[in-house]
Amino acid sequence: MADEAPLLLALHESHAFATRVARHLALPLGALAEHRYEDGEYKCRPLDPVSGRNVVVFSGLYPEPGLSVHDKLCRMLFLCAAIKDAGARHLQVVCPYLCYTRKERRTQAQDPVITRYIATMMEASRIDSLMTMDVHDQAAFDNAFRIPTQHLESAPIFAEQVIRWHQGESIVVTSPDLGGIKRAERFRQILEGRLGHWIGHACVEKYRRDEALSGGMLIGKVEGCTVILFDDLISTGTTLLRAAEACHAGGAREIYAMATHGLFTASNILLESPLLKKVVISDSVPPPTLEPSLKTGHFEVLDISESIALALATQYGLGGQRDAAI
Repeated sequence: MADEAPLLLALHESHAFATRVARHLALPLGALAEHRYEDGEYKCRPLDPVSGRNVVVFSGLYPEPGLSVHDKLCRMLFLCAAIKDAGARHLQVVCPYLCYTRKERRTQAQDPVITRYIATMMEASRIDSLMTMDVHDQAAFDNAFRIPTQHLESAPIFAEQVIRWHQGESIVVTSPDLGGIKRAERFRQILEGRLGHWIGHACVEKYRRDEALSGGMLIGKVEGCTVILFDDLISTGTTLLRAAEACHAGGAREIYAMATHGLFTASNILLESPLLKKVVISDSVPPPTLEPSLKTGHFEVLDISESIALALATQYGLGGQRDAAI
């Protein structure tokens, strides 16, 4: 990497998150000129010179009112291609939440493998590297991309949060489905190492066919224990709610739900459930607007901007600047 600090840019919907990362790095955010035409077409260009520079573009590829993931993906790809056309030395994209990582394999005949197609589009736009956090299947993600990727995990951040309220009770880390066992086990190992004593593990069955869910049998013992349901993503919340019901039936003392990405695409059924002591997510996706009663004590959002900043500082040799900012 060049000795010069990277130019940080953020498409408007990612500006607040990128500002927090930039503050940790003691760097400014560069300026973008964005314009939307009357027919919905869009263009964007950096106002700072990019020729010969390292450039980092922040773009959270999650849906929000007025902007679908497809809108955001197109805008990001167009901006990145323009930056490379303008002569940027190295272009890195930071997507704390990367869309379409759940569609990483074929489950039916003639299914698309969309994670690989996303990778192909990024490579065609001459993106040099990608940083993201807690994709659905890391092995599939690693295999999809031919450009260098950096996959960050939120497990250490969530583990520190558990340590803050832990009072010596027995804990069982539980995966809400069979596919998330490795993710939950990684979290369990980190938490066990930090607490210095054994942490139990369990899993709840889940089967999906044509968007219909079935299963729900608890594998493992949770009776009298504090259960932490750990997952990568909350969409409708149905998976975690079914798992909470299974753990409650198994005699769990308290149940917490933790997930990196909180999309909350349906109602707030998970947040309203009396089965859950607390729901904890990261700010990889802006948290939903909630009634004040739901926010008090029952819902918590963890800041991951410092973790992103640390990874960028290490990559670009910005340790002195980061230490000064923090």
